[in-house]
Amino acid sequence: MISTKQIFFAQALLGLTIFLLAPISTVVAQEDKPIGGDRGVDVVAGPHAARVVLINSNLAAGFIQLSMFVTDANTGETVPDARVVLIATNEGEEYEAIGTAHNSPADPRRYDGRMNLGSTGDWVIAVNISSSLGEGGADALFLEVPALNRYTDGSLVFFGIFAAMTLGVVYLFWSVKRQNRRRRAASAVEVGKPDDMP
Repeated sequence: MISTKQIFFAQALLGLTIFLLAPISTVVAQEDKPIGGDRGVDVVAGPHAARVVLINSNLAAGFIQLSMFVTDANTGETVPDARVVLIATNEGEEYEAIGTAHNSPADPRRYDGRMNLGSTGDWVIAVNISSSLGEGGADALFLEVPALNRYTDGSLVFFGIFAAMTLGVVYLFWSVKRQNRRRRAASAVEVGKPDDMP
């Protein structure tokens, strides 16, 4: 039978291994902070003026989230009924992605959109805006999606924890086997049987 001391030792060993393998890092929560019209890229798409702001991106995975403020190019008034299409092209890979951006009644001036670029390389994000004013398009953002790392810190931590758990299980089996051998040897001596008999 496994003693309490052996269980404690195995748990302490597992805990120490996890502590040493896990990178100590602070995780900052990514929040959608309110954005204002004072930052971003200004483009003119036909009769529309648009400020395109990249809010959140994970370019290593090819995901982007952006917002736009669409106004009348002549008057500067908000256009609440625009249809916004996002067109992402990667000429090197001959790949194209299409998405849309939508506003909400709570904030009719802000159009939010998300895209998955799906391939590495240089991307051009263009906006095509149509409304009662007319239609027009323009290139807005130029992004580079890097090649994916095959292993990240998270996957290395996973493999480390898995290896530590495997070593802990092997140690427990070895310990139980050793304890059973000692017990058989002690009972064989008491009964007077030779050690090699079951």
